[in-house]
Amino acid sequence: MFWLMMQHSPKLWKVRIICTLVLVVMVFPRLAYCDSFAESMKRRPELFHPVTGLRIDRQRAPTPDDIPPPAVIINTAKAAHLLENGAVAIDVFGASQSHYDELEGTWLVSRQHQSLPGATWLPEVGRGTLSAQMQEYLASNIIRLTSGKLNKPLVVYCIADCWMSWNASQRIAALGYTHVNWYRLGTDGWLESGRELLPVNPVPVNVE
Repeated sequence: MFWLMMQHSPKLWKVRIICTLVLVVMVFPRLAYCDSFAESMKRRPELFHPVTGLRIDRQRAPTPDDIPPPAVIINTAKAAHLLENGAVAIDVFGASQSHYDELEGTWLVSRQHQSLPGATWLPEVGRGTLSAQMQEYLASNIIRLTSGKLNKPLVVYCIADCWMSWNASQRIAALGYTHVNWYRLGTDGWLESGRELLPVNPVPVNVE
């Protein structure tokens, strides 16, 4: 039947096929550009740290469809389930100025950030390399949020197509946490699923 219709109106069917392909890419953009971490690193090795393997440049780009263990990748439904059952939501979205006030420790943000309900916002901890102060900022806040329990479930995210949450998930796992969940689609996926985002303020840096 398909081929008979093609013969009667080949131009029309070509247009329909092209429109369908365009629609698939628009509706499922992240599926269309998925790569594994190994493939991404092989194709652009200069974007990754030679020792840690973390992404050090071009953080805003399509993310891989996997993550080195013990961290695991989760979807929106799994993220919601974990959070409903007491997991800690950690937003690592970058600050607009990428820095904090060195005298007060407050982050320089130009507009209100929206995140998952109950989330803690730790800006910039997903960069490819961190200063000693930022390492301490991450570690101390994770200890506070988990009460030092290494098996406490954590949901780490940013926005879609952002490598900072991928980096941060591995960095947190390296601290000894055994239940690190990388929510790859982040606030974009949460909002697209019809769920609510709420205003959140970044946790200040201890500059004392």
